[in-house]
Amino acid sequence: MTVDSTRVGADSARTLSKLFTSLNQEDRHELAGLFALMHVRTVSRGDILFRPGVSCERFAVVIDGSIRVSLVHAEREKTLYHVEPGQLCVHTLTNLLNDQDYQAQATAEIDSQIGWMDASAFRVAYSESNALQRLVVASLSERCFHFVRDIHDLCFRSVTSRLSEKLLEMAGREGIVDASHADLAAAIGSSREVISRQLKALANDGLLEMKRGAIQLIDFESLLALSSTQ
Repeated sequence: MTVDSTRVGADSARTLSKLFTSLNQEDRHELAGLFALMHVRTVSRGDILFRPGVSCERFAVVIDGSIRVSLVHAEREKTLYHVEPGQLCVHTLTNLLNDQDYQAQATAEIDSQIGWMDASAFRVAYSESNALQRLVVASLSERCFHFVRDIHDLCFRSVTSRLSEKLLEMAGREGIVDASHADLAAAIGSSREVISRQLKALANDGLLEMKRGAIQLIDFESLLALSSTQ
């Protein structure tokens, strides 16, 4: 992990602000001025940005890359959401606004660049900037819809249905899913052992083939049908 003394800069800030499409042009222009003054932090794939019990000391935006926010318990993990350019981490926002410690963990999925400002600077900016207030509300609202859908899936959809959907979502052009059983378990809220059994059953039915370090999808229509069931 590297903390750079440089700032985000005007050009990058303008590009970043345009990704927040829920806001009007005037708000995006105001946010570009705010983003431009933020510091730059470079993180490598696998770096932990925060973990449970740690105080929230910075507001951050993803300039480039992807961050996974998840709940971790013993050897199990549940992915809550991903943060990419044009999105905010709502766990960070709620902790900043309520002066709470983190309850989840954030991990860089790929090498990424983060723009950040310290908590005190964020609180001042939030009290003075209507554009930032609207961005925070929009981000919280969007994630709320996501969480409702996620809870619905966990309560009312089978593991087979959720796994089939995730496999189709993650498949590349050649139908190859480059993910471990643990990755899939974290993505859909299950255990690695359950995912291994489910994949073996799907392979026995001819819907996919297990390869070394990857999964080759074969019967896309059947997987799509399974993903549509409860």
